[in-house]
Amino acid sequence: MRIGITYLSASRDIDRATTDEKYGDFFREVEWANDKGFAGVWITEHHFSTYSLSSSPLLLLTKAATVAPNLRVGTGILVLPLWDPVRLVADVCTLDAVSGGRVDLGIGRGYQSHEFHGYGRDLADSRAMFEEAVDLITQLLTSEDTTFDGRHYHVDAPVTVLPRPTQNPHPPVWLAAVSPESTRFAVTRGFNFMGLALATPAELAKHWRAIEDIARETGQSVAGREYSANRYVYCTTDPDGRRLAAREAARQMAMSRALATGAVPVHGVAPAPAEIDPADEELAYQRLLAGTPDEIVAQIEEIADSGVTYISAGFQYGAMPTEASFRSMKLFAEGVLPAFAGTTGAATPAFS
Repeated sequence: MRIGITYLSASRDIDRATTDEKYGDFFREVEWANDKGFAGVWITEHHFSTYSLSSSPLLLLTKAATVAPNLRVGTGILVLPLWDPVRLVADVCTLDAVSGGRVDLGIGRGYQSHEFHGYGRDLADSRAMFEEAVDLITQLLTSEDTTFDGRHYHVDAPVTVLPRPTQNPHPPVWLAAVSPESTRFAVTRGFNFMGLALATPAELAKHWRAIEDIARETGQSVAGREYSANRYVYCTTDPDGRRLAAREAARQMAMSRALATGAVPVHGVAPAPAEIDPADEELAYQRLLAGTPDEIVAQIEEIADSGVTYISAGFQYGAMPTEASFRSMKLFAEGVLPAFAGTTGAATPAFS
């Protein structure tokens, strides 16, 4: 089991001081994590709201790769329909070069309609745009003198994107594969898999069995493919700590749900619940990675039995104070990571 750190980069405000504090905390934590046994650091992509200050994840990862030379750096995820595929490949390959071949490319369709509207695009077109973008990105990463004539994207003159990928044949590719359609797409394209954040071990195992069934049906192999699960984490010896973490995870869930169902940020501030839904809090309480280091080790071992090979651990979410999340991260590194030492190898390439 490999364990990385994932950053949503939620912010309490849009002012300059808050932004400086947020990015400063991020880079200090990444530098601290460099030699603690984590496999890598991941940054999501979101736009136009305090839900996340990660509108340019590749720029943030460029500096992260510099301050933490032992960690892989990954996108979790890039929202492909918001990108020009040629620009994306150029930026990813540049990061792959300057990091010495440490990039993991996580991709997905996105789900927040206001982000699409801000780019003059329609969420209803996201699947078609995503699949066509993958076709073009595949060609750009694996071929020279690429041309392309699609419905959404065109490359009218032969192009060879430079620099070429540093990793052979290119950075590993991960897909946020939750729906049956996305899961099948990931299987047939040779991608690694990103599972649901709050899925139970039983649900994760069921999803992995579905992946294996699709692979057999389509004549594919999933041997060596990675299967990751995002988890909100709170490592503590305080018996009341898990309830605090559950409230903040529930707050994050409520904001995500609002944005997924059409809510629009006001002056850049994401919609926040006036009160925490007890049902959300109980769901989070049951599905967090939370408790003492020994308790979390046992929880991770149960997840590993479901087929998961990688956990992306989120330590800060909702309105979790930075000090509390960092204490949790330090205790996790001291008491949990040693149980999984020696499992931080490189990810599996995709497009195999």
